[in-house]
Amino acid sequence: MSERGRYRTKQQEIILNCLKKQESRFLTVEQFMDRLREEGVHVGQTTIYRGLERLAEDGEVMKLPSEDGSRIRYCYADKEELGKPGKLVCLRCGRFIPLECSRLDDLFRHICEEHGFELDKRHMVLYGYCGCRKDE
Repeated sequence: MSERGRYRTKQQEIILNCLKKQESRFLTVEQFMDRLREEGVHVGQTTIYRGLERLAEDGEVMKLPSEDGSRIRYCYADKEELGKPGKLVCLRCGRFIPLECSRLDDLFRHICEEHGFELDKRHMVLYGYCGCRKDE
């Protein structure tokens, strides 16, 4: 079926709407299931995995491994945010911040010229801490 004609199930709509409510925060499947339960929605874990994977394939959801690579996390981001050359992810709260900085090109050029390594701007993720650390 063409990308335009892909059918979205009720469960996929529930999943997408729940992700949109997370205010650009990454969630594991387990955290996601907890959020749905808090809303009184019961969807099976397999359905959630399949729904998140399909939404990621369709480019509606961003999918990243956790910083230690042990789990996959998902976040809603609109197409414009996904197209930014880098992503910042908070290690404490999971917040996603699209990175758009005029100095990135200099960094990319330096890495390519000095280290012989060409970065894929679409897949660059930097982990650190956002303003949530002020709440400590």
